[in-house]
Amino acid sequence: MKIRKLLTGLFAASLLFTTACKDDEIIDNIVPKGAYEGGILVGVEGGLNKNQAEVSYLSSDLSTLSENIFAANNAQQPLGDVLQTIAFKDDKAFLVVNNSNKVEVVDRYTFKKTATFQAEQARGIAFAGNYVYVSSNDFFSKYEVNVYNASTFAPVKKLSFDRYAEKIVNVGDQIVVQTDGSTYEMTPPYNEIPTGHTITTINSATNTVDKTITLTDNGVISGMVSGNGFAYVMSSDAQDTYIYEVNPKAGTFTSSKVAGVTAGNLRFYGNSLYFIGSDGNVYSKGTSAGATPTKLFKHTKTSGLYVYGFDIIDDRVYISDVNFNGPSKIYIYSMQGNLVKTLSAGVGVNAFYKN
Repeated sequence: MKIRKLLTGLFAASLLFTTACKDDEIIDNIVPKGAYEGGILVGVEGGLNKNQAEVSYLSSDLSTLSENIFAANNAQQPLGDVLQTIAFKDDKAFLVVNNSNKVEVVDRYTFKKTATFQAEQARGIAFAGNYVYVSSNDFFSKYEVNVYNASTFAPVKKLSFDRYAEKIVNVGDQIVVQTDGSTYEMTPPYNEIPTGHTITTINSATNTVDKTITLTDNGVISGMVSGNGFAYVMSSDAQDTYIYEVNPKAGTFTSSKVAGVTAGNLRFYGNSLYFIGSDGNVYSKGTSAGATPTKLFKHTKTSGLYVYGFDIIDDRVYISDVNFNGPSKIYIYSMQGNLVKTLSAGVGVNAFYKN
């Protein structure tokens, strides 16, 4: 009896050891996807006609900033002129380079280039089904969304609009495009000037315009994000800000007013909306029309012309001040407004992306 119990105990111990070894093997056999797995990608716009566009990588612990990672991993090839935005689809990152009239496709973890396709005066990018949608706008005569095959990047269709095509997001199988348009002052701080006030939806099943939705304020669209099955649109004038929760399929919306605040850089994080006022105050707001905004803290600029980049990543607030005449300043805060880190990066840091 004692021998049987001993043998049983030895078998159990052996099984436990074997299982532990297999678990260790599983952990040991996890292969990193690349040097930039995790962490944050920093979009660097660069000055117009100066070929200064680049992407930097900030490690998750904020200890290491690697600059110009596109050139570093592609035989020192420059990225181009004016990096407008970065978007992700599966393991690919799409780098929209506005004034170089192209989109560079790279492995998001190694930043090795896998493809390039033409997109004239590209502004924004979104995905639905087997299609890539790129908004193009030259501020004179080209106001369109170009549709590409997501596998080959061959052009599929062009949708033209009467007014500027700017920000673009996907909500399920609907593509939502800012078509209110704007032009810009020719001197600093280059404020936007409205030229209409609509957003347009595209049915990705047919790649046709579905609905045109007219917003009810007189401001300029300063932000648009996707979340919770809606498109959230921010419009601001010199006094107030308006936030719309848009149902793209129904073509309906609810709206709320943030009185006395001129805001921009709308973001969706953790089922809440976040934005920053022109005075540097950072706000959060629930998505329902009746939710009252909460002021989290105030960012006080110490350099640069104005706040340009803004995002919320892993309970930290990322803000960039730029002036396009030198390096940008990056400020990283806790959600309570404690300054965690300051960094300098390239000219015109315009966005932050969790990788």
